[in-house]
Amino acid sequence: MLREFRMKKAFGWSISLLAIALIAAYLVFRLVKQNEQEDQRHYERGETQLRVSNLSGATLALFLAGKKLSDTSRIIAFEGKSIWLPAGNYFLRAADGTKLSYIPVSLTGYRCGPDEDGSFNVTVRPLPRELPPRLDNTLPNFLYIPGGSFLLGDRLNPREPHYVWLRGFFIAPYEATNSEFRNFLNAADGYADDSNWTDEGRRWRRTNTPHSSALLTPNAPEYPRFGRDDQPITWVSWYEANAFCRWLTKKIDKRKWLYSLPNEAEWEKVGRGPDNLDYSLSMTLSDQEIPLYNWRKNPDAAVPVVGIGDTPAHYHANRFGAYHMSGNVVEWTQSINRSYNRERPFVDDDRNSDDASGLRVARGGSWYSASIAYLYIPYRDAFQPEHSSQDIGFRIVAKSLP
Repeated sequence: MLREFRMKKAFGWSISLLAIALIAAYLVFRLVKQNEQEDQRHYERGETQLRVSNLSGATLALFLAGKKLSDTSRIIAFEGKSIWLPAGNYFLRAADGTKLSYIPVSLTGYRCGPDEDGSFNVTVRPLPRELPPRLDNTLPNFLYIPGGSFLLGDRLNPREPHYVWLRGFFIAPYEATNSEFRNFLNAADGYADDSNWTDEGRRWRRTNTPHSSALLTPNAPEYPRFGRDDQPITWVSWYEANAFCRWLTKKIDKRKWLYSLPNEAEWEKVGRGPDNLDYSLSMTLSDQEIPLYNWRKNPDAAVPVVGIGDTPAHYHANRFGAYHMSGNVVEWTQSINRSYNRERPFVDDDRNSDDASGLRVARGGSWYSASIAYLYIPYRDAFQPEHSSQDIGFRIVAKSLP
């Protein structure tokens, strides 16, 4: 009888375990089915999951960008951690007291993000406590551009746009000025010092003399148009722009800060702003937007290039705080002219080396541009590094050293 009781008890346990297993399998099936159905809905809506890790403690808000800076709408459903979003240009705003930072989130369709599962993961980190020093304390502070992925490339070319991840960096809100470059020309350890130049740059300098706008004196006829202290430096070659940045690194603090030209990806991230605009302040350049930019081929203009002092009264910064990313002067980048696309993405490799040989890319268009095509943020121009003209200058990037 005892044996019969044990057999019945074991049988009962077996039935119970089988029931539990069947219920668990059913629940797993239901969960998988629900996930499949939910994923199908995301697919039909063309959605990608945004995941946010907020290490800064800042107050976060998510916005859908529009065709211009003022044309934005807040995504109320976003609660700070995760949300599925349809295709569009979005950006996160992180508010830490009075300090604001912006992170682009550009999505093109279903599970299109840069991360392994097709999501778009963002880490919001505390803002740097220290800003890079300026050569002149009267110059405006550098802007901080948070690290992360952004969409690089011409959206009109379906094979070109792809995500590029960049570490955080600083960039000047304006182009480098005549005053800054004049300091370089006049310093004993500046323009004349071989250590500031690449090998190719030294060879070029031996047979060429500087003729940048920083050399214009107040009594020169072209001084009001190009030579004032706060106007952007022009008539400057890539060799000279690069040598200036190398000198600046040594002069300010070579152990803590590295100053350079922006590489193509850095320049385009800043130029597009967190809104991912095709021009620095708008998605199109119609009659309504034309006054936003200093362009149109006009060699007889009284003041062709706009300086730091006059800019805020007539022009706007993008959401990062950068002025004249489209127009004013064309800007040298650090990169040589090497094509990229989804199959061959942009990477920070030898194309950004000081010693790389080849055409150097310039971006942004200028006051001398006859077509809006040159102001298109993804438009890439390229010149020999010895090239200089009345409408080409540069902008400075700064990065903290480990």
